[in-house]
Amino acid sequence: MIPGPIPHEPRRGWLRNGNRPGDFSRAPRCGAKTRRGTSCQCPAMANGRCRLHGGLSTGPKTAAGIERIRRAVTKHGQYSAVAKRLQTRYRALVGDSRELLNQIRGETSYTHPGQAARDLR
Repeated sequence: MIPGPIPHEPRRGWLRNGNRPGDFSRAPRCGAKTRRGTSCQCPAMANGRCRLHGGLSTGPKTAAGIERIRRAVTKHGQYSAVAKRLQTRYRALVGDSRELLNQIRGETSYTHPGQAARDLR
């Protein structure tokens, strides 16, 4: 003899995304229009949309928030504006130093060792 369907126990416990505890099938639905043209059936969060359609943050709006994010995503600073300015100044200093050294030695212009090898080809 095959028994009839056994009703399940009422579901208990906390649900995610701010939904009330209990049966998740009774949670309010997202309702966003999907690519199929139907409404989304995922449980909604507090903002009325599901985790997929709720949208992410649009980013910081204030100058302080933008600066905080900029500092948070900086990994090493090698390519920051300050580092680029310093690198340009150092290059100019090295070039001036080479030029001065060549004038002291009596040479007219500096030739990089790799440049001399290319000229011989």
